[in-house]
Amino acid sequence: MNEGLISRRYAKALYQYAVQRNEEQALYLRMKALIEHLRTLPELHETLCSPMVSPGEKAMLLRHAAQGNPEESYLGFVRLILDNHREKSLTKIALSYTEYYLRKKRISVIHLTFATEMPQKILSHMQDDFAEITRGEVELSVQIDPSIRGGFIFRINDLRLDASVAGQLARMRKQILQENKYSL
Repeated sequence: MNEGLISRRYAKALYQYAVQRNEEQALYLRMKALIEHLRTLPELHETLCSPMVSPGEKAMLLRHAAQGNPEESYLGFVRLILDNHREKSLTKIALSYTEYYLRKKRISVIHLTFATEMPQKILSHMQDDFAEITRGEVELSVQIDPSIRGGFIFRINDLRLDASVAGQLARMRKQILQENKYSL
């Protein structure tokens, strides 16, 4: 069966289960933390997928990754994953849950990349402006990347606006090369 379809089905069922327990937001935050753990610790995913590790040890690892006292919806999720041997799909299911949660709650995630740190006051104003424009709640994700040299990169859903100095220089270089290609 299609792994994307499986992860979406698990995510939808998990969301409905969390709603019944009034834990959907808490589970969303747990899933984000789990995704980050799996991204930064590839050994965790390898260990969870290993047949040499017992289900009890896997459950303990996933509870530890949750940090703190996990909600029943998270613990139910862990049991479901382990009982159905879906450890390999764990990351995709967690990502599908976060996407489903954002869609159901009508929350837009806006990714901004700057060359240097931005004052929190400016970020708060930007978040308020984006919320007004999108007519909904906005979650702001900010990254610092000195390689863009200045300006910013804005991304929401499939829309990407590169107003960075590095991006402008790359476009100018491409345009100059394209123009000179035809003049030779």
